[in-house]
Amino acid sequence: MLSGKMWTVGALALALAACSDKSNEDGNDTPTPEGKRYVLGTVSIDAEGNRVSYAQIVSKLEGHFTNANGIEVNGNAVFLAHGSSFFYGLAESPVWVRYSTENGFKETGRLSFLNYGINSMDFSNVIVDDETAVSVLTEAYVAVVWNPKTMTIKGDVDLSFLKKDGYSLEAFTVVTHNGLVYIPGKWVNWTTAQIEQTVSVITLDPKTMTVVAFAEDHRCGAGGRVTFDSRGYAYVMGDGRNQSMQVFAAASGKSSVPNCLLRIAPGATDFQDDWFYEIPSLTGGLDSMTELEAPSVNGGVGFTMMKYEDRIPTNLDRVNFEHWTVPAYKMWRITLGDTPKAEEVQGANYSVVGFSGSGVDGKFYTSESEDGSESTVFELDPATNTAVQKFTMDGYFSGLMPIE
Repeated sequence: MLSGKMWTVGALALALAACSDKSNEDGNDTPTPEGKRYVLGTVSIDAEGNRVSYAQIVSKLEGHFTNANGIEVNGNAVFLAHGSSFFYGLAESPVWVRYSTENGFKETGRLSFLNYGINSMDFSNVIVDDETAVSVLTEAYVAVVWNPKTMTIKGDVDLSFLKKDGYSLEAFTVVTHNGLVYIPGKWVNWTTAQIEQTVSVITLDPKTMTVVAFAEDHRCGAGGRVTFDSRGYAYVMGDGRNQSMQVFAAASGKSSVPNCLLRIAPGATDFQDDWFYEIPSLTGGLDSMTELEAPSVNGGVGFTMMKYEDRIPTNLDRVNFEHWTVPAYKMWRITLGDTPKAEEVQGANYSVVGFSGSGVDGKFYTSESEDGSESTVFELDPATNTAVQKFTMDGYFSGLMPIE
């Protein structure tokens, strides 16, 4: 659920789907399972906050998974999958490593982003088609268009107009829809504990390498993933950067606003002035904690964790994110449309805040955990609004990606 590069002591990981590699040229020689196959991502965090990421190939989504068969690396990593290829973004250098997964992980190519002046792969990446992928490098204020087939850079798009004095840019969950790429923007300053009250979305055409639209709104803050309905409306939930906007404001004695839903009409380039819903108005008072995640990009349904305030001890240091480690959050479904509807997911339990979930074949996979040492992964059905336990695993669940 949470995403990003914030290394505050005591905080949980802020990452997109994370995975790993051991820099072993021969990869993992696990035989290819029959039937459906997936890359399962895990992050393990020890008592000192040190992180190790793992990736393994699995078939049946049942039982318990350890990390014994995973390839690993220190820190948070990012990954993509397309066809039978798995793309691993290194946490300790700005490199994509491509693997064949036909017989375990076998490295088949690398692509370095070192010339962009970064030292690790960012969390904002999406594959558009066989020969087009986009990586948003927030520290460099550029979107790089690259070819996952040839592992070469095709060009880049200048995003320097997003620079704001006193803030750093974050993007996170980037999606593709009808050949375009949708990039959410958040402005943060972790040193001064400030999150700007702004929701933004960039629409980028990777074929022409141009920004075709930029929408910005100040009714709530820090928007996440874009989700579409069948009519083509684009929905964004401002999540306050996982409620940090509200927490930081309260700590400094300032007022803030609840999280909200916004949308962009088909063919429009900005948010609708007459369509606005605060999340507590849909839930009977509960506010969202995580971004709006979707089983599919155009399914008109999203899932998010709601915060149950009465389950959080009053003595916790929220500025240092101690409340993230308390099982006080539960998944809800939000059905999007002219009048959105929010409902608690049946079968969901209270959990700490973990990593982002994954949409696979129209279902959504997310995890619940008491302390992060072990996670229970559930399959959420957007049609029935139910959660069914699928498997357990060591560490935090950080992604499930289908491979051929």
